[in-house]
Amino acid sequence: MVSLLNNSPYYRHLGMEVVEVGEGLARLRLNIKTEHKNLYGILHGGVLASLLDSTCSIAVGTLLSPGEAAVTLDQRINFVSNVREGVVYTEGKALHKGRYTGVGYGEVRDEEGNLVAAGMTTVFVIRSGETQVRNSRDPIDERLKRKE
Repeated sequence: MVSLLNNSPYYRHLGMEVVEVGEGLARLRLNIKTEHKNLYGILHGGVLASLLDSTCSIAVGTLLSPGEAAVTLDQRINFVSNVREGVVYTEGKALHKGRYTGVGYGEVRDEEGNLVAAGMTTVFVIRSGETQVRNSRDPIDERLKRKE
């Protein structure tokens, strides 16, 4: 599973690396590069959001059954401190996995173990063969087709 996740185009683009996956658990790391920094020279909050979303979603994803997938519904983040260089590590834990939703909690820490950010991600569980988000049609698309 780790090699499959690490083949994600987005993970490769950011340089995120999944280092461990277990039941209800995920750990990722990121070597901070110049491209990850904002105008102040610190790690951009969007990169931290991506790390937290990924680690929390993977942690909940480990509890999914065959034929299930998950997409993020909501994310809440507290940015606690900043970091300019080195490596950051994330750890995510699944707090809940129900029929339609899952919740994960994660933290990002620097190399010294200082808390950089913490957050929660809520995911929506999609099942193969059910008419949910993936199989539904957008009403706007339907209106556009009628005008053609």
